[in-house]
Amino acid sequence: MTSTDASPTPAPVEPPPPKRTERPHPMTPLIRAWVVLLAFLIGAAREVFSWFSEDRAVPPLGFILAGVGVVALVAAGIGLVSWLTTRFVIDHDELRIESGIVLRKSQRIAFDKVTSIDVLQPLAARIFALAELEIDIGSNERVKLRYLSRARAYSLRDYLLSRARGHRAEVVATADPGLRLDDLSTEDQVLVRIPAAQLLSGALTSNEFAWLVVSITATMIAASIAAPNFGGLFMVLALGLSAASALVGFVVRRFTGQFNFTLSARSAGLRISRGLASLTSQSITPRRIQSVRLSQSLLWRRPGWYRAEIDVLGLGIHNEDGVSAGVSSVLLPVATPEQLRLVLAKIWPLADWEQVVLHKASWRAHILHPFAAPFLAIGHDELLVVCRHGWLERRWDLIPHVRVQSIRISHGPLSRLARVADLAIHTGGSRFTPQARGLDADHVRERQDELITLAQAHRSDITLDAHGHLGVESASPATYNPVDAAGSASETAGSR
Repeated sequence: MTSTDASPTPAPVEPPPPKRTERPHPMTPLIRAWVVLLAFLIGAAREVFSWFSEDRAVPPLGFILAGVGVVALVAAGIGLVSWLTTRFVIDHDELRIESGIVLRKSQRIAFDKVTSIDVLQPLAARIFALAELEIDIGSNERVKLRYLSRARAYSLRDYLLSRARGHRAEVVATADPGLRLDDLSTEDQVLVRIPAAQLLSGALTSNEFAWLVVSITATMIAASIAAPNFGGLFMVLALGLSAASALVGFVVRRFTGQFNFTLSARSAGLRISRGLASLTSQSITPRRIQSVRLSQSLLWRRPGWYRAEIDVLGLGIHNEDGVSAGVSSVLLPVATPEQLRLVLAKIWPLADWEQVVLHKASWRAHILHPFAAPFLAIGHDELLVVCRHGWLERRWDLIPHVRVQSIRISHGPLSRLARVADLAIHTGGSRFTPQARGLDADHVRERQDELITLAQAHRSDITLDAHGHLGVESASPATYNPVDAAGSASETAGSR
């Protein structure tokens, strides 16, 4: 009898399904062309105004309309070609975006590198129910995917954030949320919602608005004194109209940009939605926050309002309002003490900046800082370093020890004569560098060594929980509080 070896036949391996590539929404060329056309129309309007004001010959209306049509066609053509050459692939393995007309660019994004995703809806895109995705991968350059349908943008955002946390997920199609004033879901827990009246009052009582009023008033008075005749009156009226436009423009930008400001908490971190004409949904991961700066204008001290800004790792591009390309460094535009405490407790649950004991600057700091010296102070506890500075606008910088990377001592010729020095604290952020000015030079070296020792100890002692919040395993309170040889008063950071 013979036996045969009956080995199992291996099952045929099915090839992986082909990856499906997608293009942005077909309306994308129109939206991008609209931006170019709007900029051209603004420039053309200024030129037409100069023709009438300078009594120059005005070209025929047909010529002007033809120019507008040519610009619109060129912009639409460039947008169409860009749309045809832009594709993206998103599946279980990768996110790849290919773009470029002359120079082709392929961006591959690993899911574990995604830290946050913002959904931007500019006015033109919002009209057509479109949205743009800005993907933060931990660098200054944010990957942009524009434009998608609003429902598609929300579903991709949720999918990518789920994959970034290591979860296996599917791209689930969601219904279009429609035209809304916020970006909240059932998962969001609303922490703070800034009322419109509070936002408007904060803009009208801010230091920026006050400085605009003072400078414009001084300019108009100087113009009326220099030219008291009829021509001077005409100049004052022209300056008044320009001043009114500047004041209204500042208030409108501040109000519409932060309108319906809503800060909510979810499992992945914090989310901010804001904007009236353009809606922005910004995700914030607490573990990437390097420091928080609180500011209080002169007129905000009586109601106790604060403005809070954050320095986030990789978020270094901003303008004077803290906003760039829809991304903002503003954590709270104008907040009451209760609202501020609630939000800071979500970021640093164990820290209380108001209880940190602050030590004022040396009395010799009045030589270099005659007005600001009474308000200069620094202090720390087992979790935070707090620096206070500012005169007309009071500022507090809050830095966790675990985020401190280096500390620099600096003092120039006048500082050496006055025996004072400045202490700069460097973190991984690039928006601002916290500083403690006017410290006693005889003790600043000990303060630097102590803060460095605490930072090194906390890198091993402090852990992060599942939500990226700071937690402490073993941290001893500070034992050294250098005081100026002549004595220095102390106070808590929360006292004003």
